[in-house]
Amino acid sequence: MNTADLATQLDNHLHLDRFPTDDFAILPQFCREAGIPIEKYATASFLKRFNGLMLDNADQIARVFTLVFPSDHVLAEVQRRAAGEPALIFTHHPMDMETSGRGLIPISTEWLRRLRQAQISLYAAHAPLDCHETASTSRALARAIAVPADATFADYFGGHAGVHGRIEPTSFDEFSERVRRACGLNHLETKANGDRTVRHIAVVAGGAAYPPIMQEAVDAGCDTYITGDFRVRHGGPWAEEHRPQFDAFVETVPLNLIGASHYATESLVLRDDMLTLFRDLGLDAEFVPQSDPWR
Repeated sequence: MNTADLATQLDNHLHLDRFPTDDFAILPQFCREAGIPIEKYATASFLKRFNGLMLDNADQIARVFTLVFPSDHVLAEVQRRAAGEPALIFTHHPMDMETSGRGLIPISTEWLRRLRQAQISLYAAHAPLDCHETASTSRALARAIAVPADATFADYFGGHAGVHGRIEPTSFDEFSERVRRACGLNHLETKANGDRTVRHIAVVAGGAAYPPIMQEAVDAGCDTYITGDFRVRHGGPWAEEHRPQFDAFVETVPLNLIGASHYATESLVLRDDMLTLFRDLGLDAEFVPQSDPWR
């Protein structure tokens, strides 16, 4: 398939024109600080909107690889699987992220060069995938844990990143096990509140450790809040500045809290919904996992 045609179809499907241009606008600064000449590799359109076709490295696409974070390890696996064929990476994030370590990390100059040589293009969809009306990160997670998406919440770049809905009352431990299995994890991070009964669940995939979003869930009548990380675990100046305030809020907020890893909670839409979309377009598509969901 022609790369430009596929990118246009993805732009339309994800409604890129509805989203402001400041989603991941921090990327050029990270690249400058790391000495990465991103303007030599990224498309002009991406450097204006920070979603869409970021690396245009071949006229045609033979295969598609979906992923959550473009880490060195995952990019190496994509290159191995592509086996010399022109391919497209569809990633939720245009940067890697160590959620238990350094935080956001731009794709290195070495990998930008290798992807160009290997004819592997890259399309990134962050807020447009988080906020999609049918195939969003949070909707996919909610479906996997049998929580109806009765309503949306969590304003995010002009859309809504979260959904919430009611289920038959169940114990916090039983519901947590449901989440653990759905996300394919060995363990969760949890904090129970009150009588430990789950009835009304807020679902926000990814790193939604933000007091305003949690408070919005409380105001909507939710008793349980599921995200990837309900605490800020990564490093960096922003994290160090906000961690004390956010942790203090977590200690008092009247919600059962479940953290199922940033990666795992966002992987579901990429290994299910997006693979279906690409295969319906006649493209061979596969999800490339990362080995440690808590890295």
